[in-house]
Amino acid sequence: MNEIAPEEKIDRLQNRVRFAGAETDRCLIELRLEVDHLRLELTALKQFMTVSNPSFAEQFPQILEKAIHEVDPESH
Repeated sequence: MNEIAPEEKIDRLQNRVRFAGAETDRCLIELRLEVDHLRLELTALKQFMTVSNPSFAEQFPQILEKAIHEVDPESH
C-alpha cells in the first residue's frame, strides 16, 4: 500500500497550518485597510455635514443613537 509516514503527515499538516496562518494574516491586513478607508470616508463625510449644516455636530449623537437601534449591521 501507499501509506504516508507519520513524519511526512506531520510535515504536511504543519505546512497547511502555516499556509492557513499566512492567509489569515493577509485577510486581516486587507480588513484593516478597509476599516481605515471607511474611517477616512466617515471623517470626511462628518466634516462636510458640519460645514453644510452647522447643527449637524449637535444632532449627530441623536442620529447615531437612532441608527444603532433601527439598523441591523449584519443585514447589509
